[in-house]
Amino acid sequence: MSGELYKAESGPYEIEITDSVDVPVANQERRVALRISHPSTFGAFPLVVFSHGAFCSIDGYSRVADHWASHGYVVILPAHLDSGALGRIGGDQMNRIFLSRLADMSAVLDALALIEAEVPTLKGKIDSERVASAGHSMGALVATALTGLDILDPGGNPISFQDKRFDVSLLLSGPGPLPIIPENAWSKLVLPTFVYTGTHDQTDMAGPTANWSWRLSTYRLTPPGDKYALVLSESDHFFGNLICPVQAQGGPDYEALTIVKSTSTAFLDSYLKGSTTARAFLRENQVAKLTNGRAQLRFR
Repeated sequence: MSGELYKAESGPYEIEITDSVDVPVANQERRVALRISHPSTFGAFPLVVFSHGAFCSIDGYSRVADHWASHGYVVILPAHLDSGALGRIGGDQMNRIFLSRLADMSAVLDALALIEAEVPTLKGKIDSERVASAGHSMGALVATALTGLDILDPGGNPISFQDKRFDVSLLLSGPGPLPIIPENAWSKLVLPTFVYTGTHDQTDMAGPTANWSWRLSTYRLTPPGDKYALVLSESDHFFGNLICPVQAQGGPDYEALTIVKSTSTAFLDSYLKGSTTARAFLRENQVAKLTNGRAQLRFR
């Protein structure tokens, strides 16, 4: 495979990156720092709000975020409370961090006017009517909760954290069923959704069955219609340390990352820009042929 799989109708653009902005979080006495990348050119661009993986940093996703930005998106990553943390965090503290992550993502949407005021090159560029909730690993669970997945409170009662300002869900290596997720919660996920996993994308967080197939739950268990699952042979959780470089899992897998960047851009273009070219690329399932069978794109 060489080059991009999907040729976007616009871009690539030169981009600008800002990491000097923080915004208030509603009902919490704190602010959250942001990393923002966006096209340098004029225009109103859809927004992607991305939740990083547990203990990762916002800079660890520059290869993904800046690719989307170069193809016509404003991409904002909030630095969650666990950003850059080392080691494991206790259950009670992790629950607090999870709730704070949800608040961080919505805080970005609450503060779009403030963000544009703080970053003059962004003025008029954020289209708040076209917004993706995105994330990696634990961040993907956050992104899913914001688009309709209920979560159980400590008493076992389901709570909705859905923020209806999000229009689509883009999930990289997200989890499947967990004790904090009600059994029927997946049935509520009706928004267009893109799910990625690789056959080496394993985890010890949910027992021996938590393999790559487990990560497809947001594709398999949700109502059909505008759901996509990209599965890459021999791809791991971090693309060989190319995102969230906290631990090595083999050598860098540039091909896998290129496939994910290209295919996810097609999903965003299809559902946030209404691109018929992107929709045809996804529905005609050209990915397997273009990657010599390494990648399989499923649709339901």
